[in-house]
Amino acid sequence: MRAITSSMLKSFENCLLSEEKTFSTIHKYMHDVYEFREWLGNKEIKKSLVLEYKTTISRSYAPTSVNAVLSSLNSFFKFMKWHDLRVKSLKIQKQTFASAEKELSKDEYNRLLQAASINKNKRLYLLMQTICSTGIRVSELRYITAEAVFRGVAEIN
Repeated sequence: MRAITSSMLKSFENCLLSEEKTFSTIHKYMHDVYEFREWLGNKEIKKSLVLEYKTTISRSYAPTSVNAVLSSLNSFFKFMKWHDLRVKSLKIQKQTFASAEKELSKDEYNRLLQAASINKNKRLYLLMQTICSTGIRVSELRYITAEAVFRGVAEIN
């Protein structure tokens, strides 16, 4: 009977560490596999159950989030050499640009900058300028350092 044990999870975590995955990646993968194990309960892992789980999480999460979970599970299944349990990601049509409703108008952008300026919040003012002028993600802001500004280049990893 195939089941996910604590020792398997520890070995998987050690494998991720040896592959030099980031802390956040390891945390995400482990969380996803733990959640799947909880959802399974005492049932034996079968492809049909993995597909059922995929359907279940698809009802509650966005397709990109579902695919992130499936990627975590597929990595675990690959590590365990349970290749028959691996499942395909959801098909997602790529959007090159955000929808018009999500975009800030120039007026909205200026009002946000003005509000930050009125509140004497220079950090927020500069933060908004950086995000809006570069398209950088919030999670990537840590790469915008004083050194990067002086060099004129920020390397995003």
